[in-house]
Amino acid sequence: MKQATTVKVPSYRLNPPVLETITPTKAHTWLNRNTSNRKLRDGWVEKYASDMRAGKWTECIVPIVFYENGDIADGQHRLWAIIESDTPQRFFVLHGLTREAGLNIDTGGGRNLVDNARISGLNMDITNEMTAAARALESGNRTSAAMSNSSLLAIVDKHKDALKWVCSHGPRGKGLRNQCILAAVARAWYHTDDKERLARFCQVVSTGMMQDASESAAVALRNLFLANRNVHLNQLFRANFLLSQSAIKAFMKGNPITRLRSPTEEPYPLTTKPLNVAHAKLGRPKKQKAT
Repeated sequence: MKQATTVKVPSYRLNPPVLETITPTKAHTWLNRNTSNRKLRDGWVEKYASDMRAGKWTECIVPIVFYENGDIADGQHRLWAIIESDTPQRFFVLHGLTREAGLNIDTGGGRNLVDNARISGLNMDITNEMTAAARALESGNRTSAAMSNSSLLAIVDKHKDALKWVCSHGPRGKGLRNQCILAAVARAWYHTDDKERLARFCQVVSTGMMQDASESAAVALRNLFLANRNVHLNQLFRANFLLSQSAIKAFMKGNPITRLRSPTEEPYPLTTKPLNVAHAKLGRPKKQKAT
């Protein structure tokens, strides 16, 4: 019989975690006496602070952790968010972590909005493609600004019917199924009752096969994206977003077109008021001595 291997488990002198209400003043105090941590990500701070200000910050099981010497091991972004939002928040607080134990902090597999929305049961149908299209649909551009999960989920919920339709009927094919075209089709979805004709547009973009000249706008858009599929989408996103809308408009009217021209006005403007969601535009908060 194989003898069991004895594994030495390191012993840590950790105090039990305590649930505390952390005020902006207390957060200032802790941050001001901190001597080392990773570089602050401003986008994370504003993302957390946005939810805290809106009362959407949910219970967090991850504690604010301190090393044995009092430095912050985990939690500086949440502490800065408390200061930025000027709201008190409740967190578990844990003291006494060794420096060696800090090696594996936050090294687990990260979760995105889709993971958390499904696990929490808030939205079981959400996909990464849907969230990408939702951002472009709402903003009319491709934005990399940080957005909290609750803010992005609110946009997905707002446009859920349009997003489900476009993810089901949208164009397919390399270089053709992207958030630019999907968002443009979703915008058009709000403006037309002829969903069958809109679905036909997506089909022609996918195949490149038109029945007559009244469908030529879809082929023109297809050719545009295929010719520029090696160009980074961020560089031309807004221009291509408008050209996509222009192609859809011409197709829906049956207007023959061989060359797309940028419209002077957006063919399919957002029909609803944009949600007031916060983006990360603030600089790094400055340290202030607690009073």
